[in-house]
Amino acid sequence: MTKVEKLSYQLTFLGLCVLALGVFTSVSFSAISHILLVVPGVYFCLRNFKEREFSPRPSFYALMGMTVICWFSVISNWSEIERPMSHIFKTKYFIIALMSSVSFYYLKKNWLNEKRTKIILNLFLVATTLATLSGLIGLWGGFNPLKFKGPCHPTRACGLYGMYMTYGYGISLFMVLITGLVVFRKRFEKFITPWLLYSAFIVNLVGLVFSFARGGWLGFLLGVPFLFVKGHTKNFLIGIVAVLFIAGGAFVGSEKVRDIFTKRQGSNEQRIAFFETAYAAFKEKPLLGFGYRNFEANSRAIKVRHDIGHQYFAGHAHNNALEHLASTGALGFLAFIIFCLLWLKEAYREPIVFSFVMSFLISGLFQYTFGDGENLFLIMGIFSLFS
Repeated sequence: MTKVEKLSYQLTFLGLCVLALGVFTSVSFSAISHILLVVPGVYFCLRNFKEREFSPRPSFYALMGMTVICWFSVISNWSEIERPMSHIFKTKYFIIALMSSVSFYYLKKNWLNEKRTKIILNLFLVATTLATLSGLIGLWGGFNPLKFKGPCHPTRACGLYGMYMTYGYGISLFMVLITGLVVFRKRFEKFITPWLLYSAFIVNLVGLVFSFARGGWLGFLLGVPFLFVKGHTKNFLIGIVAVLFIAGGAFVGSEKVRDIFTKRQGSNEQRIAFFETAYAAFKEKPLLGFGYRNFEANSRAIKVRHDIGHQYFAGHAHNNALEHLASTGALGFLAFIIFCLLWLKEAYREPIVFSFVMSFLISGLFQYTFGDGENLFLIMGIFSLFS
């Protein structure tokens, strides 16, 4: 093994450790993982170009195509975007994910042993659980001990994030993963001690509940049964019935839950208005849209032009597919849908990843998680690790 190869393995492993520590604690710290992964990404991509050992799956090419369309959507709106290069730079999450797919392949094959896998998994569980616990202390005690400040919201859990919606949807995806670890715990018993696994499950489930992110709740509840869809049809059906029973029981038995779904009419109407605005944006620029990540800047003006409600309120589409429709047009929308379907199809071989992708698709109907930096670190990290 050459020094360059060894260094590339070490940087890739370190990048994963930083990601495990930072994905629910600090977006700035998580960004260090990108810096660490770039050099080995280039090295392993060049190596694979010669060896042809790693064969990308179709979703890899779909993500690559979607990224290129994002670039063209910005270029086609160059003069209308305030800082067009920053919008192109935001596709770094996809580019690094593509490069890391190659790096992680070589890492898992030649470097990632039992001890190193245990380190990554335990860092991920401990850091995320401490972040959630600190956020809950802040919510109930008025002071977040790890942020040294008050809670980001008076009634909703935020973890260490500054935005409860970002935390709620992110921790929903995390809970799907950790539920998979609990369900298939015998596969992971040599990596994670039971008390840590169950403690992490309980604490982060409480965090998810008290985030009061309705789409995050649905993503978790509807995503978990898909842990059993492969070869366990009976368990899958039982899971669906259990979800309906839990959801129905919570709705009937808890006035708080009923209020969350029935008394947030303002929030519901705002979302519907954004859905309508995204479609109106598509009609104005059907091919390449308003430019990747540029719909939000134009949403208020589009509402005014089309006489859509809540014109005082600007924002993204609150839906992954509709956001791509508005910002990257029909081409970007189609590329995004193809990517999601291919990733879902390929993930079927691994129940935990399949459940994760299903949860991502479901919760993404209610929030733009595919453009939120904090959530993208997790989503693209899982994609790269298992692509």
